[in-house]
Amino acid sequence: MAPKKNKTTKKIKGDISEMIVEDGPINKMNGLNTLLEGGNGFSCISTEVNDPAYCPNLLEGLNTMRQDSFLCDLTVATKTKTFSVHKVVMASCSEYIQNVLKKDSSIQHLDLNDLSPVGLATAITYAYSGKLTLSLYTIGSTIAAAIFLQIQSLVRMCSDFLMQEITVENCMYVANIADTYGLKTTKQAAQKFMRENFIEFSEMEQFLKLTYEQISDFLMDDSLQLPSEITAFQIAIKWLDFDEKRLKYAADLLNNIRFGTISAQDLVNHVQSVPRMMNDNECHRLLVDAMNYHLLPYQQNILQSRRTKLRGGLRVLLTVGGRPALTEKSLSKDVLYRDPDGIWNKLTEMPAKSFNQCVAVLDGFLYVAGGEDQNDARNQAKHAVSNFCRYDPRFNSWIHLTNMIQKRTHFSLNSFNGLLFAVGGRNSEGPQSSVECYVPSSNQWQMKASMEVARCCHASTVIDGKILVTGGYINNAYSRSVCAYDPSTDSWQDKNSLSTPRGWHCAISAADRAYVLGGSQLGGRGERVDVLAVECYNPHNGQWSYTAPLLTGVSTAGIGTLDSKIYLLGGWNEIEKKYKKCVQIYNPDLNEWTEEEELPEATVGISCCVVTVPTRKTRESRASSVSSAPVSI
Repeated sequence: MAPKKNKTTKKIKGDISEMIVEDGPINKMNGLNTLLEGGNGFSCISTEVNDPAYCPNLLEGLNTMRQDSFLCDLTVATKTKTFSVHKVVMASCSEYIQNVLKKDSSIQHLDLNDLSPVGLATAITYAYSGKLTLSLYTIGSTIAAAIFLQIQSLVRMCSDFLMQEITVENCMYVANIADTYGLKTTKQAAQKFMRENFIEFSEMEQFLKLTYEQISDFLMDDSLQLPSEITAFQIAIKWLDFDEKRLKYAADLLNNIRFGTISAQDLVNHVQSVPRMMNDNECHRLLVDAMNYHLLPYQQNILQSRRTKLRGGLRVLLTVGGRPALTEKSLSKDVLYRDPDGIWNKLTEMPAKSFNQCVAVLDGFLYVAGGEDQNDARNQAKHAVSNFCRYDPRFNSWIHLTNMIQKRTHFSLNSFNGLLFAVGGRNSEGPQSSVECYVPSSNQWQMKASMEVARCCHASTVIDGKILVTGGYINNAYSRSVCAYDPSTDSWQDKNSLSTPRGWHCAISAADRAYVLGGSQLGGRGERVDVLAVECYNPHNGQWSYTAPLLTGVSTAGIGTLDSKIYLLGGWNEIEKKYKKCVQIYNPDLNEWTEEEELPEATVGISCCVVTVPTRKTRESRASSVSSAPVSI
């Protein structure tokens, strides 16, 4: 007997026809979508895709249409040539055309008579392709069109092109193009290039075609790169001699030469020998002024001017004298400088060895005063000296000046308003309360109002027009007291005390604040301990506050400010009982300390300052120059 058929498997014609799917793309897609909707494990994520060839192809297509004059709806014309373009394309990149069409979109012809055919053609090519071929021969017309049509991206491309193309041969042309069309960045780049390559540029024919205003601007520039000021003088004479009509500019142009930075010997050999300097009264006066400047070394401070200022100098941090750890029984005569790479180099030597001396900078000169001439840890005051000398970084030369009235060590020295002030200290007679002031124009010291009490081992700095004297050793004890000297009234006034007593410390001003750093005080058992706390004085309210503490405690260290940062160098560390060669740097803006390249050797009793010295190239060129005021040791 045959088995019974299952009813569920029974098929009829109507069921079969409903299962047939037409082979069309829409139906296929619908069928695939049912798979996603059926929960078959697919994750449906939308992703943006990009055809990198689309935009270039679009521009190429539009450009082909323009070349075939297909669908062009605007004619732009110069005086001699017309171009068919698409409004939408030109308006999309040119603010000028966009604004014109906003006012009247039905315009079909636009006259651009101020533009050259080459400039307009280049702008159109850029609008349709974003590409163009630039040349120094046609760059002017291209920039003119870009500026007129207000296509800022094209102006930037032209500016970048000019800066990339600057050479000694074309730098003046680039500068003139940039000046003509107001390309400020490009002009600055060209002028910077000419300053840095001025000697090579001065040998070009186009240099002789400079206007008086142009060469005068160069010779007035402090940053002009030259091996010596004699070179600047010779270049100026070369320009003057090129055309007799320039004779009328001689005195005014040579007034830009820094004759005071040329040694007396070189003035005689290289300047006086030029006929114009002797035959022209005004030019001769410049020579005489420079010679007088050298003949009156003690009055140079009041004779300072732009013609005595070093050109292209480098501000560096100096360390002066001290007692190196490796030669504890010998004092140092060295003056070291820290170059921009953080490397320490020897600059010169002082006329005599010095320790615990004080330094100050006035009118570009470095002054060194007092200290001790022998190393005697048990009786330092006995060896105090009144020595006083001046260093001229322009000529790498020293001269002796009138000694201080009193011998001093462990005192402070500050420059203010063209004068120097030596405050307190001690000598064989004991601690001092006296103050004396050095007047450069007379090369003499004058006694000023004394402090109420004698103090030594203190620190001072100029802030708010006054000399702020902090801490120190008073009546055989470390002190917190602070007082201020007002040079305008020759009087003293007590100020709010420090939070921490200290001596052998440093003080310095940065921005509108005064800082007291390092030093030592007595511990609980009467021992000497390092003071890590740093205090900051606000002259506006007279209050002290704490800032970030030192990384390493030091006494009798050197201090200076460079590039808005405070440098604390070397010193004696009580915990380790040793000399240090660390260089600690404080950033007031961040209120943090860091350490950088160390001193060549651990040293105590050094002094620091910042002066402007000739660059290496200039310094080498002056190696044979001798100052008119030699040192007598």
